[in-house]
Amino acid sequence: MASTGLSEIPDDVKQKVLSDPQVQAAIRQQANKAGNDAISALKDPEVQQKILKTVQEQFPQYAQQAQAKITEWANDPAVQASARRYAAMAGQYVAGAGAAIMSQIEQGPAGVKFLCFCGGIASVVNGVISLFNIFGAITHPVTYVLSVYQMIFSLTTMLFEMPPDWVGKMPGITKYQDMLMDKAAFLTEALGRGIFYIFQGTLWLCSASLDVVSLSVGLYMVFCGILNIFVHFNHLTTFVEKVNAFSASMSKSSEP
Repeated sequence: MASTGLSEIPDDVKQKVLSDPQVQAAIRQQANKAGNDAISALKDPEVQQKILKTVQEQFPQYAQQAQAKITEWANDPAVQASARRYAAMAGQYVAGAGAAIMSQIEQGPAGVKFLCFCGGIASVVNGVISLFNIFGAITHPVTYVLSVYQMIFSLTTMLFEMPPDWVGKMPGITKYQDMLMDKAAFLTEALGRGIFYIFQGTLWLCSASLDVVSLSVGLYMVFCGILNIFVHFNHLTTFVEKVNAFSASMSKSSEP
């Protein structure tokens, strides 16, 4: 049977494919690497392969049409408009998240503790998601076991970053914390926790591959570790000042 045209792929399918996090990550990565926009990134072979793979995984009934018409897809004005819109939305989300993170950092060590606590939650959730993949225990046993370790590490992160009154309300958790403070005293210091969080982050990065979630969690945990090191050496204020100065210079350079 002859392959049908691109026009037979519903618009809502195109929208769902373009809004897929992995497709968006591929578009942003290519756009940043080549210094171009989302429309130009659509024409990159690697981005098109990611689009095809997403169609094959999520909408296999349209895989043949997409493979035959991928170049037309990239040149479709509606698709280009969607790519530009999703890229702009992603940029707004990143900017908003960056502002929220900076507002926490500006609060000093207390704000950093909150960010690290959130990182612990994200890491636990990512570990749970990884454990749901039962076949991973057979196909990738090392990664599966690593996810178990990461969950334990992440719960430990949350334990040392949560408010003390929360810990006091959980007797069993208190005993575990006391044991850690005795056997792993480095966790009681900002420098020790910083190194520990960087270690956690690099573990996620090593197992990330094309997993955008693990990549994001890994980078975030490394960032939390660096913040704790700044706290230890009393350089957090300097870091905030430099980031604010850089943001101000970028804003001025973008003005007409």
